[in-house]
Amino acid sequence: MKRMAIKWTYLLALIGFAIWVFDVFFGGHIYLRGNGLVLGQPAVVAAEYNVTVREAMVKEGDRVAEGQVVIRISSQQVAEARARLSSEAATRAARLVDMDIRSEVVDAMLAPAQHREAVAIEGKNQLNESYKKGLLAVINRTAAAEQAYNSQKDAEALRAEKRVLNDQIKMLTIATEQADLALSDLLDLFDQGRLRAPIAGTVSAVLANRGAVVRAGDPLLELVGDHRFVVAWVPVGRWYKLEVGQRVSIDAGTGGLPGTISRIGTVALALPREFQKAFTPTERLQLIWIEFEQGVTAPPYFTKVVIN
Repeated sequence: MKRMAIKWTYLLALIGFAIWVFDVFFGGHIYLRGNGLVLGQPAVVAAEYNVTVREAMVKEGDRVAEGQVVIRISSQQVAEARARLSSEAATRAARLVDMDIRSEVVDAMLAPAQHREAVAIEGKNQLNESYKKGLLAVINRTAAAEQAYNSQKDAEALRAEKRVLNDQIKMLTIATEQADLALSDLLDLFDQGRLRAPIAGTVSAVLANRGAVVRAGDPLLELVGDHRFVVAWVPVGRWYKLEVGQRVSIDAGTGGLPGTISRIGTVALALPREFQKAFTPTERLQLIWIEFEQGVTAPPYFTKVVIN
């Protein structure tokens, strides 16, 4: 009986070892198995102009809400642009006032000039009739015609000036409105030197300290969003099939967590460095994105996981 128990124990151990060897060397060819990393939606805080950092309001690991002020800055570039736009706005306002005054003067002179024009034309027509009847000398007719011409020229000059002034006032008004809008946008964008978090999440890196001068577009702070997911790398050319919506198990060392493949990406040449193993041949790998099931407490950011 004892020999039989030893025999069966040995046989079971041998079977278990064979299953283990098969799983280690061939299991990955039959069923899904891959390495992954828990990540969050990335975001950066940056300025759209050259700035000097005055104060970082948060540090690495701090949680922030969307719209929360995280960095205070100043910008000589913004100050110069603001001064230039304000100066140009003042110049345009002064020109607009001058044009309005000139327009009022033209309006005041135009009515008498048009009346004078009408009287001169009427007088010229009457003198022409007298000339035709031989009651008027040529010199008088010429003088009347010249006076009518001068009256018409003066009235037409005022009318032309009125049209030009109206066009110039219209164009200057539009330019002033656009400049005011540009200045308003600049002030809104600068927000009194306050940079805000674009998403709710956790500060993963503060890249600029107090007093640092940073170029436009350079990140000042990095965030990881609250929404966590897994990016995994699995070998290609295996017997199993990957599909969007496929349910998988996410093992972070504390038991499997349910998840679903939400996206299948491109083929990578190799694993990221943190997943590479010495003396292991390089494989072509498929990137997949996995969402945790609702109600599951996701592991911390950058936790290494195994996908089954």
